[in-house]
Amino acid sequence: MSAPLPHQPQYAAEGASWPQLIGLFAKLGVVAFGGPVAHIAMMDREVVERRRWVDRQHFLDLMAATNLLPGPNSTQMTMHVGYVQKGDRGVLAAGGAFIAPAALVTLALSWAWVRFRDLALVDAAFAGIQPVVLAIIAMAIVTLAPKAADDARTRVILVAALGASLLGVDELIVIAVGALLGWLTYRSWRRLRAGLRGLRNGAASSGTLALLLVSLAPWTLAASARPGGSDAERLWLLWWWFLRFGVTLFGSGYLLVAYLQSSLVERLGLLSTAQLLEAIVIGEMTPGPLFTVSTALGYLLAGGPGAIVATVAIFLPSFPLAMLLGRIMPRLSRSRVAKHVLRGLGAAVVGVMLAVALTIAARVIVDVASALIALGALALLRFTRLGPIALVPVGATVGWLLTLLPG
Repeated sequence: MSAPLPHQPQYAAEGASWPQLIGLFAKLGVVAFGGPVAHIAMMDREVVERRRWVDRQHFLDLMAATNLLPGPNSTQMTMHVGYVQKGDRGVLAAGGAFIAPAALVTLALSWAWVRFRDLALVDAAFAGIQPVVLAIIAMAIVTLAPKAADDARTRVILVAALGASLLGVDELIVIAVGALLGWLTYRSWRRLRAGLRGLRNGAASSGTLALLLVSLAPWTLAASARPGGSDAERLWLLWWWFLRFGVTLFGSGYLLVAYLQSSLVERLGLLSTAQLLEAIVIGEMTPGPLFTVSTALGYLLAGGPGAIVATVAIFLPSFPLAMLLGRIMPRLSRSRVAKHVLRGLGAAVVGVMLAVALTIAARVIVDVASALIALGALALLRFTRLGPIALVPVGATVGWLLTLLPG
């Protein structure tokens, strides 16, 4: 029996069977804790070194290109490996196998959280967890900022994005303007047109335009959606907003926190900042992509159907976008225009994240104890090898111990 052939043999030394492809990414979906950097490191070891399903240079090119598309980077990497091996169907199989375990674990934890949330012990523990979550978000910003703003131009974009976000400008506008400024400060109009023409020519293949429209068309409808009274209206609201998040969320997965805070908390009033932080805790405690926070939020807002709707909506755009990237990857990876746009976009993303972190801090840091917990957690994340998962139970323990103190 002959060995299976990859869909793009120029990028792969070995072919994977369907059970091998699905089995590997299902396994990673169960054990891949630690965020996108850890996820991609595991994929590099399993896919590039051990199985040779993708050659190293193409793997590195894919890592760079995923930053130019919305959605969770590590999840998109699984999809791209699936595309190299099996084409469009491989995108669906690899991405679904990676997402499903994390979503199911998140759903189970969300049920337990809702079931036991009103206990005094849980309430005390969460008082200690909130500052820890704030420290986790702050650490993501500390890690990203030096890379995103490494010269005077990107630092100006970051500060401008921070100021605009604090003034209440919609985060999508801030990020779009940041991407535009990235091009304006590095390139000329003539070169932009030449770069866009090259990308357009590279994308000219059967079905590519349809894939792009599937991903980009629906998100604008979310802007006009408002909370409804019935369960069906609530589910439609979740669908459109989380679809919008999935189509427009570039950069770090922690930008999702900014989207959720400004949209579901500030604009729609569907939940409080405390409830948002609860969902983030659940997302941090599960393997796989941070985007499974959507599963927890969907469950908190509309039960099991809400969890399914929010999860499908936020991950759905990544599939056609991964198929699109597989078609235009050779030109996209060489586009200087795309790289310059990415510089401005990355700086704006960090600025938006910083603004939301400040907003959350104003609501979480309510006394000396919460301030000390946040600073201590940030120090541990910065100067030790402790990860977010280890700090969550530490924060819960500290919160519980504080309730035992007199006064």
